[in-house]
Amino acid sequence: MFNFRQIAAFVAVYEEGSFSRAAARVHATQPGLSMQVARLEETLGLPLFRRSAKGVLPTQAGVRLYERATEILRDLAAAEAEIRALKGTLSGCVRVGLMPAFTHSILAAALLEFKTRHPHVELAIAEAYSPTLSDGVAAGAHDFAVVPAEQDRTGLRASPFGRDRELLVSGKDSPLAHLAPVRLADLPPLSLVLPSRGNSRRDTLDRVFQAQGITIAAILEVDAMAATLDIVTGGDWMTILPATLCARDLEPGTRKLHPLVDPELHVDYVRIERRSAALSPAAALFAETLAAHFRSTHDAVEAAIGK
Repeated sequence: MFNFRQIAAFVAVYEEGSFSRAAARVHATQPGLSMQVARLEETLGLPLFRRSAKGVLPTQAGVRLYERATEILRDLAAAEAEIRALKGTLSGCVRVGLMPAFTHSILAAALLEFKTRHPHVELAIAEAYSPTLSDGVAAGAHDFAVVPAEQDRTGLRASPFGRDRELLVSGKDSPLAHLAPVRLADLPPLSLVLPSRGNSRRDTLDRVFQAQGITIAAILEVDAMAATLDIVTGGDWMTILPATLCARDLEPGTRKLHPLVDPELHVDYVRIERRSAALSPAAALFAETLAAHFRSTHDAVEAAIGK
């Protein structure tokens, strides 16, 4: 009969595609991890991986076992969390990965509300862009993260978080009217502050520009949200940002907001977590708090722009 250590070792190797990376992830030696997997294969009487110089690939038996193994580990984690919650007071540490779109908009209010209600829970928030956040969740550095909906990744489970619209953002002296809808195709070539290539937002926007035949006069690549907003505020540069991030600019003054139409642009967000782990009660509750603040902020922005 196989045991918990063997299952955990197998799942780590499956998700990492490498015995060395799996060993580092679970803080074990590579020979020890290999032995656990070998004993599991001996017990089952079937090979679970095909080994090569480039790494390991699961066999058909490995794929089937992974589906069951992640359920087992998730159920055990959920059971542990439920038993600990019987103490009556939420505690522990919740580690969350968020993009600047959330840290600059809903995070502060969500943190203050949650800490007021659950003072014994420690919260550790990391800000990064989606590829880094996905890596962090896969490695166990974050309990969950919120990222744009993308292609499925082995070892991660995604659940819907919300949808946001994209806005063109210009400086306070822009000739465009605040909150007035705009078609990118109707505007003269724009000077845009955008994330660098490889960022999922940049890739999406580049596809939109190409599909609509949009001419861009100049691009300034900046992977820092505060700097992006400062650049737009004081000059002729513009940017395209999720509406929720722009909620503070609904009142005219610092920057102007312009909903994109014909077509509208949207971004769908998902919450990602490891398939083999269940969120603790504290983590699940903080995820719900974040989602509630996202919805309320989103609704306020939609009401302001007349949608």
